[in-house]
Amino acid sequence: MKANKTNLLKETPIDHEIHDLIKNRWSPRTFSDQPISQNELQILFEAGRWAPSSNNLQPWNMVWGIKGSETYERILNVLVEFNQNWAKNAPVLLLGVIDTKTPKGDDNYHAPHDLGQFAANMAI
Repeated sequence: MKANKTNLLKETPIDHEIHDLIKNRWSPRTFSDQPISQNELQILFEAGRWAPSSNNLQPWNMVWGIKGSETYERILNVLVEFNQNWAKNAPVLLLGVIDTKTPKGDDNYHAPHDLGQFAANMAI
């Protein structure tokens, strides 16, 4: 959100033209420790909320914590050490969880994919 765009631009080899929002997306392994505002978080969550899902169930829930909070520490502590090393500087950590059952009690095999759609919307 508040990233320095000159640091994020990269040459992306593509075989076919794609939208610049996808082409220029970046997945860092290190994160800025610059805080994220409540408004910026709400924008990201709103983007995720608009993700398509099987049968329009939106089977995801997001647990999130701002650095310094108990929730942040709890999320960080469930990560393996390798991931803790690069995630520990992020100003916010998110943990996506899914409901594996439909409201009728059937297995929702699409829930992991639906959570992925939520995350993809947030990334874009």
